[in-house]
Amino acid sequence: MDIALKKLRLIEWLTRLQDEKSIEQVEALRKSMASKPYELRMPKSEMELSVKFIRSEQDQKEGRVHIRQEVEKIVRAKFDK
Repeated sequence: MDIALKKLRLIEWLTRLQDEKSIEQVEALRKSMASKPYELRMPKSEMELSVKFIRSEQDQKEGRVHIRQEVEKIVRAKFDK
């Protein structure tokens, strides 16, 4: 079964779901999953923060940075279709 079909079945199931507690559990799962990418990017220690800072400085020195206007232009080109 492909992912699109699985999503559709979940949506159909959710639209028929009447149990408030189950809906709250699904909502809690959604919220916890939405925060994970942010938590994974955040340094857990002072050492991790230092490593991240050093990498950022290297990226700047080696030209692996974009100004805000360039990023906005790329995003608009991708999503304003």
